[in-house]
Amino acid sequence: MAKVVQTELEEDEYKRFKEAIKHKGMTVKDAVRAAITTWTSGSLPLETKDPFFKLEPADFGDPMLSSKIDEILYGRKAKK
Repeated sequence: MAKVVQTELEEDEYKRFKEAIKHKGMTVKDAVRAAITTWTSGSLPLETKDPFFKLEPADFGDPMLSSKIDEILYGRKAKK
């Protein structure tokens, strides 16, 4: 069952909020839902039982691979 969340904003906060959702082409409802989802995902502790945390590192046989990837991604050589 869906729950309703309500809050109050100061005039300047509401104005900035409306400008932001207009810029993004979102509804108030979708923008508030996205804000809550983003905030809660960054506020809860990591789920360490997730299989992702049990992965072993991969060895591709090139000790300089991470530096090469940095150069591709950032367009510069890594500092030594």
